[in-house]
Amino acid sequence: MVVLHYTGGSSLRGSWSYFDRTRIEGGRRTLRRAGELNVSAHFLVDRDGSIYRLMPETRMARHCIGLNHVAIGVENVGDGDRHPLTDAQVRANAELVRLLARRFPLTHLIGHSESNAMRKHGYWREREPGYGNRKSDPGDAFLRRVRARVADLKLQGPPE
Repeated sequence: MVVLHYTGGSSLRGSWSYFDRTRIEGGRRTLRRAGELNVSAHFLVDRDGSIYRLMPETRMARHCIGLNHVAIGVENVGDGDRHPLTDAQVRANAELVRLLARRFPLTHLIGHSESNAMRKHGYWREREPGYGNRKSDPGDAFLRRVRARVADLKLQGPPE
């Protein structure tokens, strides 16, 4: 599966530096309870649509509680308010999903905001009972636009 995110930041450089650290920041207490390893993602998409590979897709990234072992994480520079995701990012995410679908047997495309709905799905694996969070990224409008561009792939979203 592919999980789409936004970084909450406004710049590629800031987002890159965040993911380049090995230890999670002190303010993320919930995540620190499960280990000090920093969060990670496979790809980072800049506001102009440039795609950067942060790590091989065959390695597990820490980006989506319960789904990391089956999910490729795609972070988009921006947020839902001050730095809304761009048309270029919609196009880049769709192109990247298409590329990944040619290389891997993808079944799902979800947003981080939809990850908790996957708790009822067989893909969900979390060893820490009660461990989780609620996220709003990358936003419903962004997800709808990316999904519309890859509708022919017939990727599922979260269970109803």
